[in-house]
Amino acid sequence: LGSMHVELNPPLGQPPRGRLQPGATIPLDRSSSYPSTEQTLSALSAVLNSGGLGQIGDIVHNFSAALSGHETDVRQLLTRLDEFVGVLDQQRDRIIASIESLNRLAGTFASQREVITQALRKIPPALDVLIRERPRITAALDKLRVFSNTATQLVNETQADLVKNLRNLEPTIQALADVGPDLSTVLGYVPTFPFTQNFIDRAVRGDYFNVFAVIDMTIPRLKRTLLAGTRWGDPDAPLVPAPGDPWFSNYTYDPLGFGVTNPPPPSTPPSPGAPPPAPAVVAPDMSAIAPVDQPSRGGG
Repeated sequence: LGSMHVELNPPLGQPPRGRLQPGATIPLDRSSSYPSTEQTLSALSAVLNSGGLGQIGDIVHNFSAALSGHETDVRQLLTRLDEFVGVLDQQRDRIIASIESLNRLAGTFASQREVITQALRKIPPALDVLIRERPRITAALDKLRVFSNTATQLVNETQADLVKNLRNLEPTIQALADVGPDLSTVLGYVPTFPFTQNFIDRAVRGDYFNVFAVIDMTIPRLKRTLLAGTRWGDPDAPLVPAPGDPWFSNYTYDPLGFGVTNPPPPSTPPSPGAPPPAPAVVAPDMSAIAPVDQPSRGGG
């Protein structure tokens, strides 16, 4: 200390090699100097006087007092910190991926800055609307709660019947699934009823064609045709023949079989000189007319 010496050392991290030849030059960027005596004493004076060395002693004393009697807890804390650091080290790749995802998200937000700014400007008016409508929203949620409770109670009370009905629907749904491939054909026939699209394409040459049809929509006809096989069907319902039925020309309502009601007697006597009243019309006896037999089942 206090004297100047020259020391030659190899570069850090490299083994020594070769020898310096006479007249060799060492550049300044590869040389350094130890602190002088004046620099050392000046730094030591600054530490001892106003460098906070006394405060370091207080810190060490208080730290020792805090750890006194808690060595076991501190040891467990250090163990847990070691485990925590180990878990972080194992999840390092995921943490890096999360940070990169956050970086991409931040970039997306930065590119949508104007949209986010407009959204932030529009959110306060929307919140004001929600605040004004809060009583209605609360009432609606309360009604929804009542409806949910009622529906839950109803399902709990009718659970057995509901399961039974669903099981009874199984054959119907199965039958519907069985005819599923044919539904497309039926649905294609509905818009062009009563003809198929194939018939229209082959028979109609133009935009329209004329049809004359007589449609019997009487209840007996519907019971024996359209409603046959249902609870409303009746295969023995009496039919009124429609045009085209074999017995239509021989059918008659037999209007002559109904008599004509005699007119009521006059309530006032006729005036002198008036003609006598006409004799009452007597309905003819139609018992001699043989009725036309109606077939038991008519063509639909």
